[in-house]
Amino acid sequence: MRHYLTALLLAMLPAAVSATALPAPLTKAVQRIASDEPNNRVLNQLQAATLALDMGYREQAGELFDAALNAIGSVYANSEQAARARSLWYDEGAKDFKGEPYERAMAFYYRGLLDMYAGDYENARASYKSGLLQDAFAEEEQHRADFALLMFLEAWSSHVLGAQGLAGERFEELLSFRPGFKLPDASHRLLVMVETGKAPRKLQDGIGGNILVYRPGKRFREEAVRVRVDGRTLDLNPIESIFWQASSRGGRPIDSILEGQVQFKQTTQNVSADVSGVAAHATMLAPALGAAGGVFAGVAAVAGVATLATSQVKARADHRFWNNLPDKVHVLTLPMPAARQVQIEFLDASGVVIAELTQTASIEVDGAGRGVLWARARPATDVDRP
Repeated sequence: MRHYLTALLLAMLPAAVSATALPAPLTKAVQRIASDEPNNRVLNQLQAATLALDMGYREQAGELFDAALNAIGSVYANSEQAARARSLWYDEGAKDFKGEPYERAMAFYYRGLLDMYAGDYENARASYKSGLLQDAFAEEEQHRADFALLMFLEAWSSHVLGAQGLAGERFEELLSFRPGFKLPDASHRLLVMVETGKAPRKLQDGIGGNILVYRPGKRFREEAVRVRVDGRTLDLNPIESIFWQASSRGGRPIDSILEGQVQFKQTTQNVSADVSGVAAHATMLAPALGAAGGVFAGVAAVAGVATLATSQVKARADHRFWNNLPDKVHVLTLPMPAARQVQIEFLDASGVVIAELTQTASIEVDGAGRGVLWARARPATDVDRP
């Protein structure tokens, strides 16, 4: 029976993915989609898609992200039909991975990035709008969308499309979450996005492992990013903490999740923002925590605090997570430089350059003169495991 399912899943792989000779790590990731348990299908698609994007196989990455998003959309859409599907899914298919809100939002982030690379900013903008919906939509509850990265990218898409009214509305909303963020000038045509760190981890806690909690990724030092281009050195702005998005709902930090129900912290007084101690970047998460500013130090630790009798434990918490996401995303916009090669440097919390991570990346410009540069501090194969 298992061999039959494997053959069936292989046949369902996108044609370009299954037919093209791929590098060994990507081949292994794609094959895992078919060989692993069917309830891991979406997770494996997302992880393979991220790897394909990182390795430059954008067509395959697009098909894999589309396949995952189709499955996610069948359950997590804002429609009556999807609501009925969720009701059934919760009862009978809760083990099928569809991702937490931040993971679903990040799937749309990458889909939009691929659209920007293709020069299709209309579809990119639609992807970022969809990602914001996923950020607000958690289980059967609606929360305030606070995914600043997606707000910024939606506004940027409108900016380069010449829809300044739409861009202005979204940029204004962005400033309510990131006050002081420097908005793009009218002359800016290049977007630089750089990812640092490793994905937030989901862990089982409580009696019988029935509670889900979050922890930051491990074994990375990079906290800030700067680029050297046309003889200038420019700092990027850390616009989003993926760990913060994982461990909060609508800006409210959570203790834990039990059977899909979020347990919110009673106070945010002792919660530090998930931002490094680099002073220039210290206000990134202040709005989400209700703080006016200042330097935040440390990393927000999310701990599950609950005690249940053994008889009450129904199932172990699902601690599968999309393990090649980043910890943070940093952005910069500027007029198109003369150079097409950009040196990227990564700094630790003390502001010291981590020499082994320094890399050179290329700006890609579409037919309308809009440029994109996307890079990661570490390869998509460098991950933490559940």
